[in-house]
Amino acid sequence: MRKIIFLAGIITAIAGVRAAFISGPTSNNAIFLVGITAMLCLYGWFYERLTKMRWLTITIAVLIFSFLGFSIFIAVYGRRTTADYTEDVVIVLGAGILQGEPRPTLQSRLDTAINYHQNNPNAIIIVSGGYGHGHDISEAEVMARYLIRHGIPSDQIILENAANSTYTNMSYSRYWLDQVFDESFRAVIVTSDFHIFRSSRFAQYQGMDVTYYPASTPWLSTPFYYAREVAAIIKMWIIGR
Repeated sequence: MRKIIFLAGIITAIAGVRAAFISGPTSNNAIFLVGITAMLCLYGWFYERLTKMRWLTITIAVLIFSFLGFSIFIAVYGRRTTADYTEDVVIVLGAGILQGEPRPTLQSRLDTAINYHQNNPNAIIIVSGGYGHGHDISEAEVMARYLIRHGIPSDQIILENAANSTYTNMSYSRYWLDQVFDESFRAVIVTSDFHIFRSSRFAQYQGMDVTYYPASTPWLSTPFYYAREVAAIIKMWIIGR
């Protein structure tokens, strides 16, 4: 059990470092993950003493298995495709850039958007992502360049380059789409499989009629993304964003 706790601590620590690198060290996700890491490591360090407190041991075990169970739910939920290729707009969510190019997770999302475009070439595409910590170019601009290089017409792409969270991805995208469409519209969300549950909830908060078209996640990144995502969903339930 002690090894499992330390392993969970290592996973959340790496996820926290990644969140700090992308969103800044004072971002909510980074702080939340650092807090979880500290609690797990302290519990692992004082494991022998704390195991004598049976109620605490049971509580920790329940939390760990709840995390694993919810991760499985997110994975199953995010692997369903509900798009029917009649949507008016594709919303592609940012996922980090490096030296002016998409990171592997973001590239997977963009490739998925290109695949969708081949089945519904009339839909406009909004790329949503602001300026990450330490970057002088927005995710949206990098995403647009990638799509254009792969044959997407530039006049079909809208850049939303102010969002710095999934909540603002959706709220700012809704603002721009209200400028484009006089009446109601249908949108398909293109994001990573682990991210479908939360992003679709935020889209519903904005009153959007959405389907989703998930992108696969690089398997080496899966444990870290799921640790971060569970933390982000808990934050969503607590503060609503």
